[in-house]
Amino acid sequence: MSESIPEILQRQLKQHLGEVVPTNAVYDIHAALELSEILEARGFSFQLKDLCAKSMTETQWRAIFFKDDKNSSADDPQSSVAVCMAAVDALTNQNR
Repeated sequence: MSESIPEILQRQLKQHLGEVVPTNAVYDIHAALELSEILEARGFSFQLKDLCAKSMTETQWRAIFFKDDKNSSADDPQSSVAVCMAAVDALTNQNR
């Protein structure tokens, strides 16, 4: 059985950050925001935008991390997933 996207994201975050990754960051926006604070402490700037702010039935979130003129963003209906996807991308690109 293959891993789900949240499982892959959680594994990748642990590879980059070790045990400091907040528990359930992929599933819980509060934990995902703790993750953004960890990246901010490492010099990243962070934004989370509601792309469907006027909709009563649709959700779409964009998380963006900025550092050194590079940005990493991700869109997802779940805000916590968007944050984690953007964080993985930012941490991966930082090492390049």
